[in-house]
Amino acid sequence: MRTHDEIMEKVNYYKQKLADAMQEKEEFSTTCYPELDLIIFSLVDKLEALLWVLEIDLPEGDILDRIVGLNH
Repeated sequence: MRTHDEIMEKVNYYKQKLADAMQEKEEFSTTCYPELDLIIFSLVDKLEALLWVLEIDLPEGDILDRIVGLNH
């Protein structure tokens, strides 16, 4: 089993990759690059799973809740 520190290293790695991808999307918003959206969604999914393992609560009211009004 991995240690808390090893998991946090992965969390920080994915956070940096997500920040880079978001910056790239913002800079090249006029360019059609659908793979970048998949990368962003994948990184968010990975982060959510790791935070769940660490029992760290996610912020309330994410964008999906605001758009669709779902409670999950």
